[in-house]
Amino acid sequence: MRNAGIPAVIFLALIAAVGGVTPSLSADARSSRSAAPFDALALLLSEPPEGTVGAASTGLRPAYGDQGDRRWSIGGMVATDFQNERVVSLRGGLEWFPIDAFSLGLDADLGWVGQDAGDDAGFAGVSVMLRWHFLRHASWSLYADLGIGLVYATSPVPPDGSRLDFTPQAGIGCSIALDDRTRLLLGIGWYHLSNARTTDTNFGIDALAVTARISLPF
Repeated sequence: MRNAGIPAVIFLALIAAVGGVTPSLSADARSSRSAAPFDALALLLSEPPEGTVGAASTGLRPAYGDQGDRRWSIGGMVATDFQNERVVSLRGGLEWFPIDAFSLGLDADLGWVGQDAGDDAGFAGVSVMLRWHFLRHASWSLYADLGIGLVYATSPVPPDGSRLDFTPQAGIGCSIALDDRTRLLLGIGWYHLSNARTTDTNFGIDALAVTARISLPF
């Protein structure tokens, strides 16, 4: 006759073993689930690892010529038509880069015109300038610019012209980094001055202009 007591004893022992392990596992799972919210909160409140902070949170300024860069400048211009007219002006300006490498600017001029055929004149004016940095490197760039302005002079310029004149202008130039923030801009181009036929006569000046300015962010 086979002994039925031994299998029964083994079966009861297995049940006891499983029952002892299962409560332990359930307790561990409950502990893990209860700790999860606190772990997530600790992760959110902890400092980010070094090197993972974005530019926006550090308040870094855009690099020169990048979208969003805003700058002011001070400089000057000398121009001549190689005949009777010479122009010298002090120029200050503001510019903003709505997209990379392209700026929209507003310049103000205060200057003097020397005229061999008439009275010399002082003048004040404003210009809207567009500038495209078509070749960019970290420490320098090449650009082309185009602008239109309006000036009022103390005497007619040229002498047989008018006091109120328009000043279309175009040129090329380069910017050179003097440090992390400061740029030197040097340019050469065409500078025109005439009344755009707003009077019966439309005498004007076509001059070669050289410009220089220091540009800083704000």
